[in-house]
Amino acid sequence: MFEVNYTSCSAETQKEIRALIELWNEQSAHYTTKTSGSTGTPKSITLTRAQLEASARRTNSFFGLDVNSKVLMSLSPNTIGGKMMLIRALTGDYSIEVTEPGANPISDLSNKSHYSFISLVPYQVKRILEETPEKLDLFDYILLGGMGLSIELEKILSSVNPQVYIGFGMTETVSHIALRKMGNPVYEALEGVELEISDDCLVITDSKLGIERLLTNDIVRLHDSSHFEWLGRADFVINSGGIKIHPENIEQAIDPFIDIPFIIGGLPHEMLGEACVLILEKALPEEKFKQIQVVIREKFGKYAAPKQQLVSPVLKTENGKIRRKETLNSIL
Repeated sequence: MFEVNYTSCSAETQKEIRALIELWNEQSAHYTTKTSGSTGTPKSITLTRAQLEASARRTNSFFGLDVNSKVLMSLSPNTIGGKMMLIRALTGDYSIEVTEPGANPISDLSNKSHYSFISLVPYQVKRILEETPEKLDLFDYILLGGMGLSIELEKILSSVNPQVYIGFGMTETVSHIALRKMGNPVYEALEGVELEISDDCLVITDSKLGIERLLTNDIVRLHDSSHFEWLGRADFVINSGGIKIHPENIEQAIDPFIDIPFIIGGLPHEMLGEACVLILEKALPEEKFKQIQVVIREKFGKYAAPKQQLVSPVLKTENGKIRRKETLNSIL
C-alpha cells in the first residue's frame, strides 16, 4: 500500500514531495518538469498523466515492483528521475522512503533495512563506494541515471550483490526508454519502443508514451530496432583532421588516471579544424599528462590525444552531470 516515510530529509524536500502527491491525487492531466541542463540551458517540458503512468507501469513491471515492494528515493523531486520514483510508487501502490538527495544518501540507513529498488546518479554511487560500500547490499536493484561511468566503476558495479542497470532516456521520454545491465554495453529497448537511425543519430518511437520519431542528438551503434550501443552526443563530437572523436569514450578510458573533475574538449585549430584538449580543475604533472596522451593515442588514434591541458572549473548540474558546453564556452 502506498505510503511515504522520511529519513534525514529536509522540510523543503518534504514540502515538494507533498505538493507532487497532492497534484497527482487531484488527477491533474499535465505536469511540468525541467531538463537537466547538461546540454544547454534547462527548459520546462510538459508531460501528460497518461505518459507518466505508462512509464511508471513499464518500469515497475521490469523490476518486479508491486504492492509488497519498498523503495528508497534519493533524487531531487525537481528532476524527472525523482518525480518518476514517486509516481512509480503511487502507480504501483507500494511504500516509498525519501532521504535527502546528497552525495551519499544511504549513509544513515540501518544495516537491517531492506529495499527493493533505488535510483542513483553516478556521482552518488562513487561516493557510496568510497564511504559505505556494504550498504549497497540493502537493495535488490539499483538503477543509474545519466552518463559518466568509468570503466573501473562499471567493473566494480558488475560484481556487487544488487543487480545494477543504467537507463537511457531524457526528460522528453519520461525517464528511460532502454536499459542495460552493468557489464553489458548493449542497451535493450523497453516494451513498445522502436529505434532507428537518421544522420547517425538515434530516433525513438514509443507507442506506450505516444512518441513518434523523436530525433535525438545521441550517436549510437544500432544492432536492431531494440538494441544499441551508445557512442556519444552529436553536439559534443570533435572533428580533428577529418576524424570524428567522441570525447565521452576517451573520458571513460582515462578516468582511472585522474582524480579531479575533467573533460576532453575540442578547441578551434588552424590546420586540424579542432584539436583535442584536456580541461581540468588543476594541472597534472607533465609526466602524467604525457602518460595519458600515450594511453589515448594507442586506444583512439593520434588525433584524439589532447594537444595540451587547460585549467578551468568543470561546471556541473545539481545532479552531477557535466555542463560541457558552458565549460568549453568559459574557455573560449
